[in-house]
Amino acid sequence: MGYFTQVNWIAVVVGGIFNMVFGSLWYGPLFGKLWLKVIGKSSDEIESSATMYILPFLAGLVAAYVLAVVIAGFGITLWWQGVLIGVVLWIGIGSTATLTTGTFEDSPRGAWLLFGFYQLIVYGAQGLMFVLWTR
Repeated sequence: MGYFTQVNWIAVVVGGIFNMVFGSLWYGPLFGKLWLKVIGKSSDEIESSATMYILPFLAGLVAAYVLAVVIAGFGITLWWQGVLIGVVLWIGIGSTATLTTGTFEDSPRGAWLLFGFYQLIVYGAQGLMFVLWTR
């Protein structure tokens, strides 16, 4: 159970910040126009405030912490294993949960795919970072 305390908190915070920064690039200059098209909205219809980013940032910190705990718990030390465990957790938990929610909310599949690939990259990159940071 010591792996709960073996987590590098600086790495977790950096992982949470990476999630938000990468998300702003993903849903901005990289795929912002596609995202708006898929969800059927214009940029004028999207309202944004500083406070609406607090919960996603906190959720990103929790996800980063859990991934760091899993990596510590399994004793993962190889970079590719860190990437793999991030991808596996995304496939087994993240993608299935968002697919279920999106299905009942009748969200467009394209929106789920766009979000899914974003999360796949985030979890894989965080898994890599957590392994490399512990060396």
